[in-house]
Amino acid sequence: MNFSTKINEIGRLIDNYFTLPGDKPEALATRKNFFFFLVRGIPLVATLGIVFFFQGCIHLATAFWIFTVSELFILLIFMLKRKHTILFVLINQYFYILFSFVAVVYFGGILYSGGTVFIGLAGALVSLSFLSPNQIKYLFIIYICSIIIEAFLQPLLVPVPELTPGLNLLLFVLHLLVISFSLYITLRTYLQQSLKAKKMEAEHLKELDKIKTKFYTNITHEFRTPLTVILGLTNPSLKMNSTKLKKNISLIRRNGNRLLQLVNQMLDLSKLEAKAMQVSYIQSDICPFIHSLIEPFTHLANKKNIRFQFSTEQKELNMDFDPEKMESIVSNLLSNAIRYTPQGGSINFSVSVQSPEHPENTYGYSPLPVREYNSSQLLSIRIKDSGPGIEKSEIPKIFERFYQVESDTASRNEGSGLGLLLVKEMVNLLHGNIFISSTPGKGTEMKVLLPISNKAKKTEFEEEFTMQGEGEEVKNLNKTKVRNDKELPVLLIIEDNHDVAAYIKMVTDKKYELLSSENGIKGIEIAQENIPDIIISDILMPGINGYEVCATLKNDFRTSHIPIVLLTARTDKESQITGYEKGADAYVTKPFDPRELLVRLEKLIEMRENLKTKYKTLSLVPEPDMEESRDPEEIFLLKTKEILNRYYSEDSFNAEALSQQLGISRSQLFRKLKALTGLSASRFINFYRLSVAKQKVLKSNLNISEIAYEVGFNDPAYFSRLFTKEFGSAPTLFRLNTSDNTSDHS
Repeated sequence: MNFSTKINEIGRLIDNYFTLPGDKPEALATRKNFFFFLVRGIPLVATLGIVFFFQGCIHLATAFWIFTVSELFILLIFMLKRKHTILFVLINQYFYILFSFVAVVYFGGILYSGGTVFIGLAGALVSLSFLSPNQIKYLFIIYICSIIIEAFLQPLLVPVPELTPGLNLLLFVLHLLVISFSLYITLRTYLQQSLKAKKMEAEHLKELDKIKTKFYTNITHEFRTPLTVILGLTNPSLKMNSTKLKKNISLIRRNGNRLLQLVNQMLDLSKLEAKAMQVSYIQSDICPFIHSLIEPFTHLANKKNIRFQFSTEQKELNMDFDPEKMESIVSNLLSNAIRYTPQGGSINFSVSVQSPEHPENTYGYSPLPVREYNSSQLLSIRIKDSGPGIEKSEIPKIFERFYQVESDTASRNEGSGLGLLLVKEMVNLLHGNIFISSTPGKGTEMKVLLPISNKAKKTEFEEEFTMQGEGEEVKNLNKTKVRNDKELPVLLIIEDNHDVAAYIKMVTDKKYELLSSENGIKGIEIAQENIPDIIISDILMPGINGYEVCATLKNDFRTSHIPIVLLTARTDKESQITGYEKGADAYVTKPFDPRELLVRLEKLIEMRENLKTKYKTLSLVPEPDMEESRDPEEIFLLKTKEILNRYYSEDSFNAEALSQQLGISRSQLFRKLKALTGLSASRFINFYRLSVAKQKVLKSNLNISEIAYEVGFNDPAYFSRLFTKEFGSAPTLFRLNTSDNTSDHS
């Protein structure tokens, strides 16, 4: 082990020894600095005592040894009681001033004590690195008072004979060097701390700015989503009759309530932080009230295929509670749990009564101090989910303003970021406590404890709440409507917000056959299976986000041709650029005009129709290099042409055989070719055979029957009918007319 390694090992041991539970980095740094300050000075002072002893200066040596022993004693006590660093700093610096005063008086005053007065100044200066301004002020006041007293006592003091003028000068220079060194150390420490503080402040401001930007982006998304539904359903261009409008009143009202809830959350938080929020207790049975609060969330959980379990041992519990505060606490905690719990997961919600004697440190981390409850019973509300969990280092931060956990599911879990902060402040206002324990990959448990009392006026609580679940009109709109009267373009809607999905379905219902998915993973599966004509996808969704959906479908030859419209509340250019980089064909921001959405969809389908002629004629042009082509549609058609080129002469080669060669289902092949060329798979195979036959009619001397057999038709008459339909004349006349035209040209 080399020298630097040993030094590093010693440094780690010192860090471990001085690190205490719950320490901040600043506390550890202060503790270590004071330790090194004492350790550096003690050997030097002890050595000087020995030197002066051998020089016969017994009084001087004794003074140095008294100072050494006193410093050693302070150091040893500090090592044992290292938590109270500032107290030991104060004791040490006051000792410097006291020792300086006694030594000056003993050795004959300021002029004859060899600059011992500087020891007190050194103590006062060193305090600048450790103490608060108020503590430093009193230190300097006492030091200055000691100098004034020494000056008044100077005529009465007698110099010690062993302190000769030469030794007095030497000690003066020595003490001046000590004070200079102390001043240097103090200034260096101050500058280092100042630079470090500025750097930390800059980093903090940068991080705060980043978090604020994310917060405002997320809160904008939270506002834009309900606004999309409200503004959309009240848009005059929809021309809804009174019956249809009446059916959608509950949809508009629910999204209006969501906006109101967001605004109230922000106002409540402002009131809490300004200490302006009042508690309005009522005394009633809290059990039916909690039942009414969780009812909407059971519907929401079922809708997400989450197993929601509620348990309580209390059939009746009369206590004081504030209905608004309790609703805010329970609603935010349950919303959080449902938001982060994946489909197929579980949430356990339980209510019980417990005594305050149970040690709270077994519940997990709490952002609030330990409570001394004035109640013999506590209401315990426990919510446990099977979500992704939270890293231990992030748990203390989730109750901070603007902070949101970074995770694989972050894209779908972006919200206002106020919920847990609001819960913490509400619980604190109610003199309770909140705890969280979490294991990454296993889930999170939140526990709220509130004191039970019966002091408020008794009130009969009326159970009155609005269902937050999905209305019947939304459920009905979720059903895919299959039309048999005429063929409509197939539109796939990938949107996790049921109200927004319902609104899009209402806007597009008459013009498209609708498919829907509430998450990206299922949306990709539906797209690959059904090959829709166009897709609308939200960006922030469960599982994978809209960008990933877009990239996945655009890189799959089965779905690469499908136009994709990304729908989001994000209006910044960076988000739009990211969408286009992933292959999006259009970008629509919430809230949107229904006419704009319909026009975008219509124009994208028109563009796809215009490309059909190009893709259809690929079978007639010379075959380009597939590796040079970057268009996935061209690559697909050229690959199809390559297969047809090998098998077109076999009369048994059909659409089923082609789909097997391409590795996709027959229905997928049908939808893909229909979207690209306007032809079914069977018609596309025949078109290719006829295109080859056309070349043989023009450039070979084979008779028409021979050409028909060569291109895979075992019925020459059927071949002639198809040829005539495709090219406008029978094969024989086509050859004759072409030959005549060539001759006339010559």
